[in-house]
Amino acid sequence: MIRRLVLFAATTSAVLLATGGLASAHIDPDPVEAQAGSRLTVGFTVEHGCEGSPTVQLDMRLPEGVTDPVTEPAEGWDGLIETVDGDEIVTFAGGPLADDVEGTFSVTMTLPPTPDVTIYFPFVQRCEVGEIRWIQIPSEPGDELDEPAPAMTLTGPVAAVPPTAPPTTTVTDPATTEVATTEPATTEVATTEVATIEAATTEPATADTAAAPSTSEPVLVSAGVDDGADSRIGTIMFIASMAAILGIGAFVVFRSRQARGRVPGDD
Repeated sequence: MIRRLVLFAATTSAVLLATGGLASAHIDPDPVEAQAGSRLTVGFTVEHGCEGSPTVQLDMRLPEGVTDPVTEPAEGWDGLIETVDGDEIVTFAGGPLADDVEGTFSVTMTLPPTPDVTIYFPFVQRCEVGEIRWIQIPSEPGDELDEPAPAMTLTGPVAAVPPTAPPTTTVTDPATTEVATTEPATTEVATTEVATIEAATTEPATADTAAAPSTSEPVLVSAGVDDGADSRIGTIMFIASMAAILGIGAFVVFRSRQARGRVPGDD
C-alpha cells in the first residue's frame, strides 16, 4: 500500500513538473520593461517547438504605435516586415529550429511614446507539424494564460528625441581671406597686361593678309635707310645748287660787261 502511494505521488509530481515546465516556456521580450518613446533592440526567445516538431517560421504583429521596425540578422533565417490589413507583421522564416534548442530573434524598433502602459506582441510559432499561437492577452493583470502574447511594460518619462545636428559652419582663415581679397586687383592687372600684350602682338587673321607687308613696314624700312646714302644725296643736291648759282652769276656778269662795252649808235 505504501509503495503504491509513493509511486502515485512520484507520478503526480512528474506530471505537475512537466505541466509547469510547459506553462513557463513562454516567449517573453528582452527587455520586459523599457522607456516609452525609446529606440532599442528587442529579442524574442523561442524555447521549444510544437510538441517535438521543429520551428520553421515565426509571425509577430507589432503593437500600435511602434515605428521604424528593422529585423536583425539571424543565422539561417530571413527577416521580413510587411503590412497586412493595416498591421505591421514581422516574419522570420528558415531554420529549422529543433524542438529542444532555444533561438532568439531580434527586432530594432521605436516604442510608443505612452508611459505606464503594457504593450503586447502577438506571436504565431509555426512548426513542421502544428503551430503554437502566442496571442492571448489578459483581461486583468495577473490572469494565468496558456499561450500568452509576449508583453512589455513602458515606463516614463518619454525618451527625449535626439537633437538635430546644427548646420556645419565653415571657419575662414583670416590669411586666406586676405589673399582672396587681394586677388581681384591682381586679376585686373593681369587682364590689363594680357590686353596690352595682345594689342602689341596682334597679327592679321587671314593667311593672305599675313603674307602681305603691313602698313607700318614701309615706315620702318624707310627709317632703316643708311645715313651715308642720305649724306651723299644731300651733297649732290648742294653741289648742283651751287653750280646753278655760279652759272647764273657768271651769265649776269657776262651780260653786264657786254652792255658796258657796247657803243651807242651801233644798233
